[in-house]
Amino acid sequence: MSTVTSQDGTIIDYDRHGDGPAVIFVGGATQYRAIDQNTSQFAQRLAAEGFTAIDYDRRGRGRSGDTAPWALEREVEDVAALIKAAGGTATLYSSSSGATVALAAADAGVGVTALALYEPPLFAGVDHAEHIATLRSLLDAGKNDEAMRYNMTAVIGVPPQVVDGMAQSPGWADMVAVAPTLVYDLTACQEINTDPDWPGRWAAITVPAIVYSGDQTFPGMPEAADAVAAALPDATRRVLPGQGHGPTPDAIVPALLEFLR
Repeated sequence: MSTVTSQDGTIIDYDRHGDGPAVIFVGGATQYRAIDQNTSQFAQRLAAEGFTAIDYDRRGRGRSGDTAPWALEREVEDVAALIKAAGGTATLYSSSSGATVALAAADAGVGVTALALYEPPLFAGVDHAEHIATLRSLLDAGKNDEAMRYNMTAVIGVPPQVVDGMAQSPGWADMVAVAPTLVYDLTACQEINTDPDWPGRWAAITVPAIVYSGDQTFPGMPEAADAVAAALPDATRRVLPGQGHGPTPDAIVPALLEFLR
């Protein structure tokens, strides 16, 4: 375990594996190391292939701190501090809504050399304002469990009975613990979705990029991946057979290695 101090004084905790060109993993909503063993495996397997792999807890999660008020720019500063610690340049691999951070970091010119985005949930014109307001109301009332359930059912579209089953698992309490950060991710998505210049938003990002999706994922995710890839000047698309919204290490690591090399 290691730490960096972000520009606003927030401590960001991370694990560093291996030695070589750096790859930083940017988690999506609710993802952090205590409950996300897959990303830890991604990092360890990349390290074994000659890369420096950095797996970190985004602010407000796990062993990382948090400083109000939240802004996407603060998360970019977190990534910038990690890139500096890694030697000054890095590829960013993002999962789901972590793409909002990865894309903003690439646009900010903080040493991002390539982007690998898995199923960015970005949909031009989709308005999440009502969902954000509901989540804020629940969180302000201390109803973190209800907020997590609302996000899973109303925002993501997971059937309530499936969420009830998830709530019986040992990891549910750890998910509920980071419920306040749901607003962070959804707000970042909202900013992108409602941008009237959505197609031109990332025109200045000229680093190589790849956008992945699975063929067993949520409705709309492949189309969202298509749109993000089309909006990036130097991007390719790849569909991973048999994968859902969270890919297995056996599926994503070889694909990622092919892109990195």
